[in-house]
Amino acid sequence: MLLLALTGGSLGRHYIAMFEATQNVTLKPSESWREALLDTRVMDLFFTVHRKIREDSDMAQDSLQCLAQLASMHGPIFPDESAQVSYLAHLVEGLLSMINGIEIEDSEAVGISNIISNLITMFPRSILTALPSDLFTSFINCLTLLTCSFGRSAALEEVLDKDDMVYMEAYDKLLESWLTLVQDEEHFPRGCFVQPAIQVFNSYIQCHLAAPDGTRNLSVNGISSHEEEEINELQEDDRELFSDQLSSIGMLGRVAAAHCIPLLTSLLEDRVTRLHGQLQRTQQHLMAASDLGTVDRKVLDDLYEDIHWLILVSGYVLADDPQGETPVIPTEVMEFSIKHSTEVDINTTLQILGSPGEKASSIPGCNRTDSVIRLLSAVLRTSEVESRATRASLTELLSPQMGKDIMWFLRRWAKTYLLVDEKLYEQISIPLSTAFGADTEGAQWIVGYLLEKVINNLSVWSSEPELANDTVELLVTLVEKRERANIVVQCESWWNLAKQFASRSPPLHLLSSSVQRTLMKALVLGGFAHMDSDTKQQYWAEVLHPLQQRFLNLINQENFAQISQEESVKQEIVATLEALCGIAEATQIDNVASLFSFLMDFLSSCIGLMEVYSNTPETINLIIEVFVEVAHKQICYLGETKSMKLYEACLTLLQVYSKNNQSRKRSDVTAEEDQYQDLLLIMELLTNLLSKEFIDFSDTDEVFRNQDQGTPASGRTVSAADVVLYGVNIVLPLMSQDLLKFPSLCNQYYKLITFICEIFPEKIPQLPEELFKSLMFSLELGMTSMSSEISQLCLEALSPLAEQCAKNQEKDTPLFIATRHFLKLVFDMLVLQKHNTEMTVAAGEALYTLVCLHQAEYSELVETLLSSQRDAVIYQRLADAFNQLTAGSTPPTMDRKQKVAFLKSLEEFVANHEHDDDDDDDDVVTVETKLQSGPDSLGGSCPVALKRQSADVEGGGQLLSSSPSSSSSSSSAMSDSDDDGVPALSAHTLAALQEFYSETRRTGPDHGAAPSDQFAVGAIEEDWGMSQFWYSDETATQLAEEVVREAGEGGRIACVSAPSVYQKLKQGALDGSHRLSAVVVLEYDRRFAAYGDDFVFYDYNEPLSLAAGAAPRSFDVVLADPPYLSEECLSKVAQTVKYLSKGKVLLCTGAIMEKLAKELLDVTMCSFLPEHNRNLSNEFRCFVNYPSRLLTSARSTV
Repeated sequence: MLLLALTGGSLGRHYIAMFEATQNVTLKPSESWREALLDTRVMDLFFTVHRKIREDSDMAQDSLQCLAQLASMHGPIFPDESAQVSYLAHLVEGLLSMINGIEIEDSEAVGISNIISNLITMFPRSILTALPSDLFTSFINCLTLLTCSFGRSAALEEVLDKDDMVYMEAYDKLLESWLTLVQDEEHFPRGCFVQPAIQVFNSYIQCHLAAPDGTRNLSVNGISSHEEEEINELQEDDRELFSDQLSSIGMLGRVAAAHCIPLLTSLLEDRVTRLHGQLQRTQQHLMAASDLGTVDRKVLDDLYEDIHWLILVSGYVLADDPQGETPVIPTEVMEFSIKHSTEVDINTTLQILGSPGEKASSIPGCNRTDSVIRLLSAVLRTSEVESRATRASLTELLSPQMGKDIMWFLRRWAKTYLLVDEKLYEQISIPLSTAFGADTEGAQWIVGYLLEKVINNLSVWSSEPELANDTVELLVTLVEKRERANIVVQCESWWNLAKQFASRSPPLHLLSSSVQRTLMKALVLGGFAHMDSDTKQQYWAEVLHPLQQRFLNLINQENFAQISQEESVKQEIVATLEALCGIAEATQIDNVASLFSFLMDFLSSCIGLMEVYSNTPETINLIIEVFVEVAHKQICYLGETKSMKLYEACLTLLQVYSKNNQSRKRSDVTAEEDQYQDLLLIMELLTNLLSKEFIDFSDTDEVFRNQDQGTPASGRTVSAADVVLYGVNIVLPLMSQDLLKFPSLCNQYYKLITFICEIFPEKIPQLPEELFKSLMFSLELGMTSMSSEISQLCLEALSPLAEQCAKNQEKDTPLFIATRHFLKLVFDMLVLQKHNTEMTVAAGEALYTLVCLHQAEYSELVETLLSSQRDAVIYQRLADAFNQLTAGSTPPTMDRKQKVAFLKSLEEFVANHEHDDDDDDDDVVTVETKLQSGPDSLGGSCPVALKRQSADVEGGGQLLSSSPSSSSSSSSAMSDSDDDGVPALSAHTLAALQEFYSETRRTGPDHGAAPSDQFAVGAIEEDWGMSQFWYSDETATQLAEEVVREAGEGGRIACVSAPSVYQKLKQGALDGSHRLSAVVVLEYDRRFAAYGDDFVFYDYNEPLSLAAGAAPRSFDVVLADPPYLSEECLSKVAQTVKYLSKGKVLLCTGAIMEKLAKELLDVTMCSFLPEHNRNLSNEFRCFVNYPSRLLTSARSTV
């Protein structure tokens, strides 16, 4: 706020909104602020202020936030580079002066780290390097000391199990800053980061090792570290929890590779030697005592924890996670190996690599080995100690976590180093290429060793699902590249593994289903290695033929329907389905033809299983998942004929799914997310099918070049859009607002509908009315009531819809009318509301296309906004801003250059002109809020899908229903087709599709004429675009009678977002209503201003910004109907209710909000069930905080 005050307050509420949302937002003022903000006294003032108030934790955070903003300043405010250098130098001097000589408080750690992060991130490297060398050196030294100090404090926070991990957050931020610096190391003086990297790396290792080398398990002020059980629990997620930290530490380790790699090797070899000795001593102890309970595990546990962290750090130093890119050996590691290659004895290095059972230091010449290979050898020695312990029946003494770490490391290493491709490097290390290059004995030996390790793990650790999963993932790595697979399939143990798995032999049949799926994926990938035709045929006969035969023999039994529910039969079905998923996951461009043909033979049978296992959700989900994986992995490679086969199968699946779910309710608000896994999978399937329209390799790659594709269809063909829109018509009636509380369902749903709008905007106007309205409701709900990510998806869907309207040039169509409504929503979002700045581009693109479509309406919105300004200066500033906004696109057209110009102008408009106002809170331009739906509306609580559960909605679900006979005829039609014919849908499916597309839509809701009585319920019409739903007349009457009864003689009643009750009270027909002294309606919809002084404008985002007519504690009864079913909305409305009420509260909202309502307002749910003119699928209830007849009355029902 002080920063805003110094700049005249006119940086805008845009910045205030950002300050409230996050502690770290960048500052980009225009050049008009140059004189004010480049004055060094301003920065000095902020440093001085912080020194004065730093002991007050709250104020200290605010002052550091201001300094973080100043540290992020960029843009046209700087006239040239010298100004930036001068500003940065003064900032760094002030920061060093502030930090030096003080003991940093807990409340300061995050703020200081934000300052450092901002100045490193925002200022160009050329500016950082232009700082005086002694100042830059002092800054780097300070950053080093802070990082080490915060790291130690973060470790202490973990020991003390603190809830507020401020030092961990600050440490993460500083490590990110180091990562930014060292990634651009070439811009800085050579070697300037080596010593700091060593210090930070050493500190990290020390914090994660036990004494005496480290400080991990030392007590602090008498408080020891976690119990071992707790540590083991935390270890499960260390890879994920600390991945960012480890990435930064790994990068710093490479910067100082000459120190860090030998250090890791030495520490790991020492721990492995000690582990081996401890296991031997324990074995001797057990031979004497024979009781594991007498073994002191503390030494072992400390060693396992040390090894855990050493292996994790080693993995991050030696290799990156490629994440879809070609993995390459990090440049620093390669250069380090090359630099020291002249000192290396290759033969000794290979001897140490190939002798994991021997102690490295016992091999002559061990000091003349390549350090990178020596570190790998240390991990292999760890693996060998583990293997020997299992052979000695000491498995119970081993740590599954260590086994997981070894598998993770070897997989990460193998992706990068095994059969290293010399063409990817300008220079190659001779030791590395000799040990791991193609056609080398070292590569063949290590492939064989890793394969034996995998087989041993699957035998020993089959009961440890996570370890088994890491193990089979290593196996996939060994065969996913053809060159490595060629070596693997030459090993006899590989063939034995394939036979054992195919025959469901123990212990492989004990592996978890997900592990069996990945194992099948690996076996299929291995089958495409180089083999002669006879060998390959033999391999597939060993791997796939038994799967197919067992499945067909089972389902073709005459009594299959009777035996299908037997546990052994279900296990066989599940194992087959998991295997099919694994086969689909193994799809690559050069094997898709073979795998597609194999899988298609199963799909029709899988659809039949939908009927058999309709009451077994787990099996149903797995069947759908087979289709999901086939579509995901193969659709992009399929030509027209093959795609048609897959579409046909998917449509038949959807038909059966629809029939089985016709009477299914989705209203259990206490259900867990996994109960809706089938819906999630169906939406994922539809999304995968959509991908065909924008990722299609079928023509260019000719993946089916050896198979006849048939003649292209000349008649009716089906596109992915047909299938997807058909499927959406099934999904929507099953969705409700309650389901969107589950993040995965919500994300997948909005991803799907956004893709539909983006890829097939021309299909949207053709939708049946209810489906069209549901999509529009969904988009508005996502924009106004969901997370910023969902809101952005919805905004991205609007542009193609508006462009489609412009292309058709048809006005007064439902889509045209809907886009006009969205124009106001987006306009308000950008101009009047707080919003995440990351959405500005998406919102801007949507606004521009909508403005092109509705230019007159846009002008009217601007005029309305301007007319609300009573200050002439403010009026002119806003008018100039809007003129400048569209100056480059007048008149606006669907032209890319104009759009780019508009977006550029919009960025400046939002930053510099948003919320220009005087201090009058009544000015509309000061409103910063989500658009609030109309009165009594559930707004966001309306089902995302079809808002009513009436007969016509349920009939929509019937579109895909089929009798058993029609389903079987469809399946028959599919299975009888082949690639030689013209691709076509079966008659049944085609008829269903035609019925779906032949539905006609009405042009919109028929509001009819408004009642003549201005206080009649419905006198102001529901606006579906604002998600408004009025109470039924009976419900409005009962609620009105209740509040009249409770208010008493001369009582005052406030109706918050409940105009139906207000209207009923004002009709004068209720007993006692004439004795009331006041009734007011608090509403966002300004149409209700027609009720004069009774109307109080109300925006729940500003819960206490109320006009004089709504004084605090002035109402005997407050009746409230929050517009959205969200914690945020109810919490803010509750503030308003408490502010207005003398005591009595009547709340109407969804049953799902019961617990929160109790916490906020101490209300109890009533038996009375309110109803709306439109029946809503969400359970709606009343709550009161006083003795009431509604508690036992149930006269109205939904």
